[in-house]
Amino acid sequence: MAKGTKEKDSKRFEFSKIGTIMSNIAKSVPIIIDTKVKEKKYISTGVYLLDAALSARLLGGGVRNNRITVFGGESGSGKSFLAYSVAKNAQKIGYGIIFIDTEYAVDLDDLPKFGVDTDPEKFMLIRSNKVEDINITLSQLLDDLKEQKLAGVEMQPLMIVLDSIGQMASNKEKADLLKGEIKQDMTKAKAIGSLFRSINTDLGFLEIPMIVCNHTYLTQDMFPQEVQKGGRSMVYTPSVIGMMSKAKLKTSEEDEMDLGASGIVVTFKTVKNRIAKPKKIKFEISFIHGMNPFTGLDAFCRPEYFERIGIAQGKMEIDKKSGEMRFTPGGNRWYVSHLGKSVTTKQLFTPEVFTQGVLEKLEPIVNDYFRFKSLDEIEEVEKQFNEAMGIDEDDTEYKADVDADDLFS
Repeated sequence: MAKGTKEKDSKRFEFSKIGTIMSNIAKSVPIIIDTKVKEKKYISTGVYLLDAALSARLLGGGVRNNRITVFGGESGSGKSFLAYSVAKNAQKIGYGIIFIDTEYAVDLDDLPKFGVDTDPEKFMLIRSNKVEDINITLSQLLDDLKEQKLAGVEMQPLMIVLDSIGQMASNKEKADLLKGEIKQDMTKAKAIGSLFRSINTDLGFLEIPMIVCNHTYLTQDMFPQEVQKGGRSMVYTPSVIGMMSKAKLKTSEEDEMDLGASGIVVTFKTVKNRIAKPKKIKFEISFIHGMNPFTGLDAFCRPEYFERIGIAQGKMEIDKKSGEMRFTPGGNRWYVSHLGKSVTTKQLFTPEVFTQGVLEKLEPIVNDYFRFKSLDEIEEVEKQFNEAMGIDEDDTEYKADVDADDLFS
């Protein structure tokens, strides 16, 4: 009996032998076998709360370094500005930038004022508005980079920005116009789908983040819906889709030629996020000062966290019985414990208030708010997203009219 059992076990095929077989296959078939757990890396957007909303990391978070992230929104909602900010921060940690301008909307001498270094050793501006041409260019580029990496060549970090996908034309659209014909183009969405399918895996393998800006518009339905161009690939392929809308930023410092605003207040809804819980946040873009990195952090400076963080709306009072100082919630001013005084809301968002020490105290609270707790939760969110979008096999456009807070509460 024991002998028979031993013979049976000796014929058992162990999973460990799969590695040898697959390694031999990989010599002739261009597949990549991942065997190591890699450290997750991110590029900051320049706003702490937005970094947390994208990655569930208040410190060291932001745009994932091997994923596609889409910033969609109406005209003037800050999409390009945000893309410039990510590019600037990427350059600070050694990234080279390939910036694809499909609108002829920016010149090289414009970019330094956004903090982007246009040194040819660090930056390349490409102009094209044909989706097929961009597909060929990026596919060939990434294929060459992949060969170099597989050959053991050390790669400098690279980021690609595409601004914007909504303004790209297809070969068919251009050909029809040259013939003097105006026809509905049903090939563009398929061409965009081909673009993302052909480069997505290579971007991940090469650890190249891609930022995609996209326009939205309102449909002509009885109840207009905000629609993002690009077809179903713009829903399924990106790891993060953030929809941006704007309101006027008023600081009471506007002059008579400022059109009633000195900037915009951006509402950023992560309607899809595979890395962090999709949430809705707000941050400000000043036409003079740019983005304030601390905007929105007041949402977590609540009285129940005062003992941990040391910032909340209220005041310190002397307990008449014990003679000790006690924090009393309420009012419009913010008491800042490490400064030993109260400040107004306008004085709150400064590095003197949100010191590195305060940010480190905020970090576990903010991270816990945005992070997924389990794989089941991730799958449920993905399921709700797909059901809410209502996309069937014939859909060619992504409808982003659903409020992320309602979807993922």
